[in-house]
Amino acid sequence: MPPRPAPALAGILALLLIPALAPSLHGDDPLDPSLAAPQDPRPADSAPSDDSAPASDDSPPPTIPVETTVVTATRLSLDPFDQPYAYYPHDREELDQAVGRTALDRIDHGPGVIIQHTAPGQTSPYIRGLTGKQSLLLFDGVRLSHATMRSGPNQYSALIPDMSIDRIDVILGSSGVVTGSDGLTGAIDLRLPEAGRGVDKTLSSWTTTRVDSANGAQLATGIDGRSGVWSYSLEGSLIDFHDRVGGKDMDRNLFGPGADSSGSIPNTAYDEGSWAGRLSWEGLPDQRLELAFGHTRQDDARRPDGYFENSGESRRISRFYDPQTFSYTHLRHTWTPRGGLLDELVTTAWWHRHDEAQTREDLTNGGADYRRREYDDRIDSTGIETQATRRLDDHEITFGVLALFERTGNQYREFRDIGSTDGGGATPYQPENWDAGTTITDGARYDTTSIYAQDLWWLDEEWSLLSGLRYTIVDWEFDVADNDADDLTGSLRGSWQFREDMMAFVGVAKAFRAPNLNDLDGATDSGSSGTPAFGNPDLDPEVSNTVELGWRWARGRDELLASAFLTRIDDLIQRVYPAGGGPGTLENARSAELRGFELLWDIGLPTPPGLGERLAVFGALSGVDSETEVPQPDGSILEEPISRANRLYGLAGLKLDLDRQWWARAQVRFHDAYGRGDVTLADANDVRLTVPGRGDGTIPGFGVVDLSAGWRDPTGDRWITLTLENLGDKTYRALGSGADAPGFNIVLAAGVRF
Repeated sequence: MPPRPAPALAGILALLLIPALAPSLHGDDPLDPSLAAPQDPRPADSAPSDDSAPASDDSPPPTIPVETTVVTATRLSLDPFDQPYAYYPHDREELDQAVGRTALDRIDHGPGVIIQHTAPGQTSPYIRGLTGKQSLLLFDGVRLSHATMRSGPNQYSALIPDMSIDRIDVILGSSGVVTGSDGLTGAIDLRLPEAGRGVDKTLSSWTTTRVDSANGAQLATGIDGRSGVWSYSLEGSLIDFHDRVGGKDMDRNLFGPGADSSGSIPNTAYDEGSWAGRLSWEGLPDQRLELAFGHTRQDDARRPDGYFENSGESRRISRFYDPQTFSYTHLRHTWTPRGGLLDELVTTAWWHRHDEAQTREDLTNGGADYRRREYDDRIDSTGIETQATRRLDDHEITFGVLALFERTGNQYREFRDIGSTDGGGATPYQPENWDAGTTITDGARYDTTSIYAQDLWWLDEEWSLLSGLRYTIVDWEFDVADNDADDLTGSLRGSWQFREDMMAFVGVAKAFRAPNLNDLDGATDSGSSGTPAFGNPDLDPEVSNTVELGWRWARGRDELLASAFLTRIDDLIQRVYPAGGGPGTLENARSAELRGFELLWDIGLPTPPGLGERLAVFGALSGVDSETEVPQPDGSILEEPISRANRLYGLAGLKLDLDRQWWARAQVRFHDAYGRGDVTLADANDVRLTVPGRGDGTIPGFGVVDLSAGWRDPTGDRWITLTLENLGDKTYRALGSGADAPGFNIVLAAGVRF
């Protein structure tokens, strides 16, 4: 096969050379005080007043006067209010106060996002109805998604520890021009805090803790500091989760010895340890060098739906990860020259490693034979991205290049004990075919190269236009395939700020996702069914086209946001199983559609004298409906919804701020029933749906009431929260999760900076 041109390579080299050439490109005096840092590209009299964006509940902790750039995955230097997206940032204070065990749990039921737990050690966000490899996960602006992500729920976002998350940005719709492939319906970016977290002394230590009566305990501690041109953070955390305590009717979803578990749900315990660090250096004018690194390890992280006690299927003996780890290193250089060709140049290099040792034990041949499968799967992702920004008159122009190289390692072993249900006599099975049935191919190569540009153009004081294009080449090579795919994607978005406190936007966008290694090769089960679906090296890329519109209003602490969307996906990759049963394959569906809406509100009410500072109603409501056409082995077309995409969910509540430090909140989280029109053929046989529901895969809806209260000092250095979760002690299960959610749960969380 002739080599493909790599248009991004020349761009990478050119952009990396710009800092060295810059002094000869302009004659401006770098010490000239008239050369101010780049500002909002709008005309000076059109920038919104301070009241046009949502205000923070508390004053931020004191920070040092260092020039930094607030980075968002949209690559726009705009406040959240001005973003021409359905954009929802969740800051650290919100994450500390919300209900949920992990940081991602605390954005559950928020606009456009719901969280599924295939296992307690896993956290898989659904973004406008899609999850897994079809929803883009970012980690501090770079790709967390990788070439072996499964189509369904997975554990990868759960390996980013709570202690290292400063905020979570949710971008609904396609931001693929700047965030890249895979985000067919949106992206979630888990942002790291800056090195030093803004403290202005050499050493400042902190500790946070969280104790759940229904889950277990977690502890994190660290130190931050600044000395001269250096800032640093070092931190570590430990999690010890016992078997989860379920609701009052939990026994109805347990079987065999699990039904006598004395109030706990079997196979839901796990341990986790994490450490991380960040270092920044500002020893050169207008430049900042940042290093971030960390490691997370989960031990004995069980998949409850792989066990008889949780699934009711006696042939399932076990399925667990021990261990699963994530390691990372990020290096970022930011240069903001005062004058010249560019206003900002950011180069980021990164390395990620996901490593998991998975064991599955089950009984085959009608329950007569023991089988154990052992998988050691690893993927290394190494990337570099350079992005330049130029502000020219009423334009903010961003262009960049990306190169990403991914490599896999896999060892697969299978053992059998023919005629026995005891693993003690198991012996290696088919040693000459050691890689048969593996989840990913060993020694695969998967490379991505992209070049992109976008222009934010302020037409006048009220109107702006955001346009962009991205060209992507994806090339892969492994035992059974050597191929590539490329695509030109783009978007056009217009926004209208017709009042200081109100804006609207409309957008059209195209996104692209090349089939990844999990699509092209290997074998995966559906819902731990034991029936594999094999990869297909002849798959075509998925392409989505989205039309959406939105509106937001914000005045002081009050806000209203609404958005609606229609997404059409061509060549959606789906599992297809033969009508008579047996292994399936991955195939391209003809087309699929997702349509829906999101609402968010936080509105202050008249507060009776003496009751407090602010009484507000808050909440979110999201709805998704879908349909797809899936080709069948007999040549027919099956019309059905996308698996687990059809949803109506949200939360609603009342919050009282007694002053800027004390608060109390009551809320209900809810999900509509998963009815007959929402069920796919695969769903109907998925134990995660049939156990809490009925044999056809339908499950009832739920509503859960929570109460919480807390205190936070004005600097944010000390805080405490008490939560009474699931006041009614209900037994319920998030759609598709592998075990029931907690029953009545008393949660005490606190943090202090010394």
